[in-house]
Amino acid sequence: MKRKGNLVSESESKVNQATGRKKPRRWLRILKRVFITLLIIVVVLVFGVFPYWFSSIVTRAGTRPMDRQLTSTPADYGAQFKDVEFQTSDGVKISGWLLPSRDKHATIVYSHGLFRSRRELLDRAIDLWKLGYGALLYDARSHGESSKARVSMGYWERFDAEAAVKFLREEAHSEDRVVLFGISMGAAAALLAAAETPEAAAVISDSSFLSFNDTVDHHVRLFLHLPTFPMANEFKFFIERKAGFDASKLDALDAVKRIGDRPILFVAAAHDRRMPPEIAQTLYDACASPKRDLLVVDGPGSEIHGHAYQANPKLYIERVGQFLDSALSK
Repeated sequence: MKRKGNLVSESESKVNQATGRKKPRRWLRILKRVFITLLIIVVVLVFGVFPYWFSSIVTRAGTRPMDRQLTSTPADYGAQFKDVEFQTSDGVKISGWLLPSRDKHATIVYSHGLFRSRRELLDRAIDLWKLGYGALLYDARSHGESSKARVSMGYWERFDAEAAVKFLREEAHSEDRVVLFGISMGAAAALLAAAETPEAAAVISDSSFLSFNDTVDHHVRLFLHLPTFPMANEFKFFIERKAGFDASKLDALDAVKRIGDRPILFVAAAHDRRMPPEIAQTLYDACASPKRDLLVVDGPGSEIHGHAYQANPKLYIERVGQFLDSALSK
């Protein structure tokens, strides 16, 4: 006599054979669950953890290790200088070097890029100092020897450049004409600062982006090969929240328009994929100054972001010198 359980099993088996259906194997069910779990983990990592982690790197940025190993000062080039400190309007202590001007009676304020320091611009500052221009090179907030603060890719950093101009006027008692010179993030900061600082007689913008929103979209496409939605939106959201600024106001193109007819030189490395020459051209087209200028430098290393100077130092300094002569002429 067969047990009831066996009778049921035999009945189910006959039904499955009649309908052509097989009972799902246990390992297939387990595999399906593992796949769904892994998919959820990947989605959380890609669209949550990774953007949050990356935004922390940006908003807590400081000078990269290889730059911290650099020890050169203007004295290594035979230039007289003094160490200076000044404070921004939002209370950040900024450290820098001041090289007095000579026959040009103009001082250039140098703003470096993200993860760098004042030494990024030291070589070209010395080249222009030899032509007679003074220099105020400083470490942006949270970089080099300056105080820690939230990093915002140019929005709060504009206060650093504005404080440098104020320092020249009120503490250094300089009557020189002032030029703001920035590269990459520093270029965006210089443009934003000039738009709010009438004392800035001219600007040199090397490898600036158009706007925060535009550059995040561009870098997501360039490095991640992904559509801007939703990844770029995640980056923007976290960076904006962590740095505490309105991303729509980090707009170099708008700043150029607000600068009005003051002269601006726009510089780009010919093969820079991060900030291609098309960006410099767009900014140039938006500039209202009759003394505006555009310099695209080709040569070895011009594919590296911000390396227009390194690609052809002689041409770079020659064209910057010509621009300054024109921009500061009465």
